[in-house]
Amino acid sequence: MNTKRLAAILILIFIFLMGCSGTSGILKTQSKSESKVTQQKLIDNWSDYDIRYRNAVLVFAPKNDDRKILLGGKQGWWWVTIEDQESWTEFVNVNMTSQGDFRPPVAAYPMTGVREIWGPDNQLYGFIVHQQMDIVNPELVEKDTMRLWINHARRGGR
Repeated sequence: MNTKRLAAILILIFIFLMGCSGTSGILKTQSKSESKVTQQKLIDNWSDYDIRYRNAVLVFAPKNDDRKILLGGKQGWWWVTIEDQESWTEFVNVNMTSQGDFRPPVAAYPMTGVREIWGPDNQLYGFIVHQQMDIVNPELVEKDTMRLWINHARRGGR
């Protein structure tokens, strides 16, 4: 009887662990000093990334790999893509603080600094900067494709 109970418990633990391993990605927050270095690399090497932004969210996806980042439920809707040096220079001039941090003008809350987007396959998909109160959920939707679900922070707690 104890052997059957132990076997049943082990099976339940295995099922639980398999369910938890799932397809969720991970956002790793960089330290303040790491974030500064990464921000400068992203600014200097902007042409190596697909850069998209909306409100107070900025996403960098490397161009030189097979991995993709999709944003929200409808890819591309309401997101602006940086496609040339002039647009990038204008974005940086308007959206950088005097301390050298990204800060889009519509941000109601402090920004996170650079966060790395990692897939469950332990591969780096890109970088994101967003408001600290935003909830960002990365999800692997198919091989080499991560979708970011972003629940934006709202002023006044509504």
